[in-house]
Amino acid sequence: MKKTAIALLVTLGLGTSLFAFGPGGHRGGPFAGKQNMEIFKLVKKLDLTSEQETALKSVKESQRAQMREKMESFKKDRESMMKQMKPDMSLFMSADNFDKEAFKQEMKKKFEARRKAMETKGAEMLENRASGIEKVFNILTPEQRIKWIELSKEV
Repeated sequence: MKKTAIALLVTLGLGTSLFAFGPGGHRGGPFAGKQNMEIFKLVKKLDLTSEQETALKSVKESQRAQMREKMESFKKDRESMMKQMKPDMSLFMSADNFDKEAFKQEMKKKFEARRKAMETKGAEMLENRASGIEKVFNILTPEQRIKWIELSKEV
């Protein structure tokens, strides 16, 4: 029981760290999906049974489809967000004056809204990633989980 709990914590920690900072320190970014697939490559070194391989393939395909869907959604949201970030300059300018403070306040609101939206998206991605790792974890035997932990330390 204790080994299983430790394995779970290490596995979730590994998945979280892989998501949080990709190559070059990028958060999430275009390489996050590749890192997720690295988990599946690592697990394949665990002498899986044919049933486990089938279940793993199913999880992998499901995760890949979810990631594609999320990335398309993010792309559309990003385009929309960029349009929303452009201020209506007529609110701050006249022929005689530019209201710098009002402009700064409006932009602060827009930046805060963008930050919150990105936090929400990041939390969704993290939840998807953790769920995928949990599914893989549940496919493995306790011995395979221990071996997975050892292999993940080498990567």
